[in-house]
Amino acid sequence: MRSLAEDLGINLHTVNKAYATLRDEGYVIMLGRRGAYVADAPSDPAAGMGAAELEAALEKLAVEFKASGGTREAFVEAAGRAAASLPEEGADHAR
Repeated sequence: MRSLAEDLGINLHTVNKAYATLRDEGYVIMLGRRGAYVADAPSDPAAGMGAAELEAALEKLAVEFKASGGTREAFVEAAGRAAASLPEEGADHAR
């Protein structure tokens, strides 16, 4: 982490926080002094994000949006637009 911070010219604590976030979100595995490694993809891709994880992620986004001056109504509208852009279930994805 120290050498990465030096290479990028940023604070060590910034790099440490970034690694902690990546670890918490399951993207990397931290092995102490042995380093950080990219986590393996789930063996079952269909087992992706569950309802509880989705709700937690949305709550985090909502709090961040509110903290940046957004309103609840604007967040709900943006989330609705994002959901509306998803293909319908069973729709042909090879368009």
